[in-house]
Amino acid sequence: MAGLLLGFFGLPTVIDSPTAQTVTATVTATVTVTAPAPMPTGSPDEASVNPSSPAPLPTGEVPLTDLSPVRGSGLFDLRSVSIGSKPYEQAMTLTYPCNTTAGIQYSINERYKSLTLIVGLDDRSTAELIKVTIEGDGRALKTVGAEINRPQNVTVDMASVRKLAIKSFGECGDSDKILLALADATLHS
Repeated sequence: MAGLLLGFFGLPTVIDSPTAQTVTATVTATVTVTAPAPMPTGSPDEASVNPSSPAPLPTGEVPLTDLSPVRGSGLFDLRSVSIGSKPYEQAMTLTYPCNTTAGIQYSINERYKSLTLIVGLDDRSTAELIKVTIEGDGRALKTVGAEINRPQNVTVDMASVRKLAIKSFGECGDSDKILLALADATLHS
């Protein structure tokens, strides 16, 4: 039984036509997935595949302030200082309580050849001598004196060093107005 209706635009439309054919459409989809080749065990890129590994250390010239310390992170602040009348932005600073040993440690995993930094006391500090020691894997690599108006340009060999530590010690009598500054501290690979 066929009927005639008015369609959407008012045109005649045939319903239930005896000449209508049923059309069946078949769609076939093929997906190819290629898995990456497995990494050989012990390869240098294994750490980047293992999600529990820490992020790789940056290379090139890396400001020490860009790395996260493994110990002593709350000891040093970042602030602007002046050492020998020269301003430094974002220097690592320690407001020094007298007769105190302080230190900060980084895991650098033998990735860097050298460390350069400027060591001194902020120009507004009390004139005292603070000793700063750069250690590699628990061994003292270099010790310098931090004094007011006498910035020390320091370069330390970091080849084969896994743990970098920077420690300071001072005997400064009754003064608590000492601001130790480590400026432009940079690791070089």
